[in-house]
Amino acid sequence: MLKTIGTIALTLGLGACVGAAPPAYLTAPADPSIGTRSPAYTAVTAGVRSYDVVEPLDWRELNRRVAPGADPEQGDSDDAARRGR
Repeated sequence: MLKTIGTIALTLGLGACVGAAPPAYLTAPADPSIGTRSPAYTAVTAGVRSYDVVEPLDWRELNRRVAPGADPEQGDSDDAARRGR
């Protein structure tokens, strides 16, 4: 009970310190000299890529394409597979 009364007193005491009017920069009107872009229509599907079904590709070639810094002409993965690596 004593903690509740102390909390209420502290809250009311701190609430009395808050200014009544909001700061001027929050209530100031917008500056008409600043230019803005006019709103433009943008389609909802703008930039959407089509992901159609494609034929299966060789996974070794796909790995070579996405490997970081790999040279696609550097060796053949079939050779490494045959050597047991």
